[in-house]
Amino acid sequence: MRHVDLRRAAVFHAVAAAGGIAAASPRLGKSPPAIHHDIKAFEREIGRPLFERVGRGLRLTASGQALFETVGRALDEVERTRERLSRADPALRPLRLAVVSAFGRYRLAPRLYAGLPADRPIELVFGAHETVLSAVATGTVELGVTYRPVVAAPVQSMPVAREELVLAAPIRMEIPQDLAGLSRTAFATYDEYEFVFGHWFETVFGAQPDALRRLDHAGEIEEAMESCAAGRGAIIAPLDLVSSAGWRDRVRIVRPAGRPLCFNALHLLGLGAALASPDADTIRSLLAENGLAETGEGEEPSRIRRTSNGAR
Repeated sequence: MRHVDLRRAAVFHAVAAAGGIAAASPRLGKSPPAIHHDIKAFEREIGRPLFERVGRGLRLTASGQALFETVGRALDEVERTRERLSRADPALRPLRLAVVSAFGRYRLAPRLYAGLPADRPIELVFGAHETVLSAVATGTVELGVTYRPVVAAPVQSMPVAREELVLAAPIRMEIPQDLAGLSRTAFATYDEYEFVFGHWFETVFGAQPDALRRLDHAGEIEEAMESCAAGRGAIIAPLDLVSSAGWRDRVRIVRPAGRPLCFNALHLLGLGAALASPDADTIRSLLAENGLAETGEGEEPSRIRRTSNGAR
């Protein structure tokens, strides 16, 4: 018997409820291209179009509307069952967590999967700072981890860990170790790179470069790392990512002689008493292994100044 892909059905329902792919992206924790791929695959599975384009938005077809209502009832029943299970056995309640991408994928997720009981469900959302903040503020997740402190009520935050930010370069690329030389160096950048680059330059050199030569730019930091590994430019990124299996043998870390190391605090976010919950204690405990929870409050760094070609 053939079954509908429930994951894609849920993506379809979220897009229809939000009125479009871009609007559904933060809630789903998926990029618009990934959502578009799921929708097209789901339409092929159903065998007919479910959306029609109206201006810049999407509208359900008659078939889509019927399926939307059916999927909605099924998701409501799943949620009711989940609530009953969570009340009956707290250990079955999912740990719902939103995390900034690099830190989440390369440090926190491995510790969660290894450190939590094998039957404890884990639901992770990866994204940029605003995605994490939105997921916590709307109650989509109970807790979040991001690289900026949050002072806007009702979301509260506390430092929970720190990460080292490093300059990485292609194996065979000569990298200057002074600020003027780095302003002439080609860099690979990624969404929200300004915070990371700005913090690194301020910490290491006490100033921003006069210009930043941005050669390649990618939405995700992993693609920017591929640009670096391919010899196209340097990058400033978390050490957890640079030293992971995918890149540690393909790039090298450059630490300018006589300059300080650069660390950035990670902050745990939650609503109300969430930061005092057992799950928050679990996350703090997992990150405290081997002294990983050393923190510094750190303020948001100055932004990279705009260069003559419009890059930041």
